[in-house]
Amino acid sequence: MTAPGNDSRVMGVARAAGFSLIELMVAMVLGLLVAGAALAILQSNQATYRSNEGLNRIQENARIAFELMSRDIRAAGGTACSNFSVVEGGSAAANSFRTAPVTGSATTLQVISGDDTAYRVVASTSSSVELDPEELDAAADAFDVGDVLLLCNARKTHLVQTSSVGGMTVGFAALPDGYNPSADEFAPPAAVVLSRLRDVNWFVAANGRGGSSLFVSRSGGAAEEVAEGITGIAFQYLESGANDYTATPGDWLNVIAVRVTMTLTGQDVDGRALTRQSSNVVSLRGRTL
Repeated sequence: MTAPGNDSRVMGVARAAGFSLIELMVAMVLGLLVAGAALAILQSNQATYRSNEGLNRIQENARIAFELMSRDIRAAGGTACSNFSVVEGGSAAANSFRTAPVTGSATTLQVISGDDTAYRVVASTSSSVELDPEELDAAADAFDVGDVLLLCNARKTHLVQTSSVGGMTVGFAALPDGYNPSADEFAPPAAVVLSRLRDVNWFVAANGRGGSSLFVSRSGGAAEEVAEGITGIAFQYLESGANDYTATPGDWLNVIAVRVTMTLTGQDVDGRALTRQSSNVVSLRGRTL
């Protein structure tokens, strides 16, 4: 038999036993493996998130840019009056509006059209018009002295420059041969409207933040940034009767569609820039309908 004192010493030794050095090392290695796997998954998820975020930003910028450019291109040469309304006069603005509402190069695009908003004329002379008070509180709310305007009815379209604005009346230099749009016996007086001439230029340039963006200039004004991350743009034009697009059409008057190709750059992923190229084709509404 074992003495009672010896039993208590054996039990004490058993209670004091723990992990061996080998067991601790194995546990540490397993823990490091688990932590490393978790870290790798975290880094992969972060890279995926950055990639998706960059791609989403690229897609958003492309959508905005194409939507705004498409609106201008479709409206090229259009007015609030009939397509059969003949553009009168020999000024530079009238010639551009009549013969080349879409012009440009391989990297720039100029589009001329009537503004989307046109105001009804209730009375006119050969050198002034009176606007409908139900549409405006005052003519100065829509027009300023020096604005180039489209004055048209169902038969004739004139490009005039505002010389005076007062009350509901807009004044300009007298139309050729004393023409009065509201008194034309071949066009209804209710069809006479007045709108701004919309002259827009689209191009890509440096944005001052170390990158480049898509810009638009309206009516000769300062360039406005539309979408960032656009590093390149190319315009190609399709002429009526042609099968291929070209950057140098032979006759701008025959252009019926524009193909826009943009190169977009997003957020860097793993040190590499995320780059995509996107294209869109837009028809000139006035020449294809």
